[in-house]
Amino acid sequence: MLYLHNRPILYDESHYLISTLNLPVSGQITRASASAPYLALCISFTSLEMRELLHDIEAASPSQTALASSKSSYAPPSPAMGLSNITNDILDTLLRLVRLLDKDKNDLFLAKLYKKDLLYHFLQGQQGHVLREIAHNQSDLSRINRALIHLRHHFHEPFEIHDLVTIAGMGQSSFYKRFSAVTGMTPVQYRTKLRLQEARRLMVHEDVGAAQASFLVGYESPSHFSRDYKRTFGRSPRADLHHIRTIGIETYKRQHEDVWF
Repeated sequence: MLYLHNRPILYDESHYLISTLNLPVSGQITRASASAPYLALCISFTSLEMRELLHDIEAASPSQTALASSKSSYAPPSPAMGLSNITNDILDTLLRLVRLLDKDKNDLFLAKLYKKDLLYHFLQGQQGHVLREIAHNQSDLSRINRALIHLRHHFHEPFEIHDLVTIAGMGQSSFYKRFSAVTGMTPVQYRTKLRLQEARRLMVHEDVGAAQASFLVGYESPSHFSRDYKRTFGRSPRADLHHIRTIGIETYKRQHEDVWF
């Protein structure tokens, strides 16, 4: 189970997840045992890999590419993270890719071919238009991504919305609308999520006190930090830390962790 800004995303073995932007996500493993352990596979694709494959697809079937581009240009803004059903073609390619790990000498040539095959199926799938958009540097999604990268590196600093609009190179109203559509949050909510997740990490993993953690991530008021923390995690910082230490940090990490996609 994943949670994006308190929105539950039921993610199981019958689906694959595509994330085109860096989003703060909470995840919880709800089913796992010694006989059926939780396993996951994460594969990253660069914008260059997507652009090169899109070029090859266009060269092979320009009419199909033109139709896909036309559909995506009229499609409403899509979330930057979404689920799709795993098809037999995708499952077959995944199995061939994973089986390379059993070989004494991993075959990088075949691995690249299988990875390219996977990307092709993703581009042809339900979220292909989102991948097409992030592959192009001047698309709205790529522009929003530049603003997100800036926020991730400077979340502990004050910021003006105008600065993000300038970084994205968009009009203010279109920036707000597009940002909310793809992330499910406003820029301020996104920054708050960044701050709270980092503060939680500092308290749990580096034994930093709540007040100090709040200042380190950019809060000026510990009381403001506590209110935001309880609203997000359901407990005050002190109560949350006590709960985590009671169940054990390793148990907490196995059951529920803040992750990034």
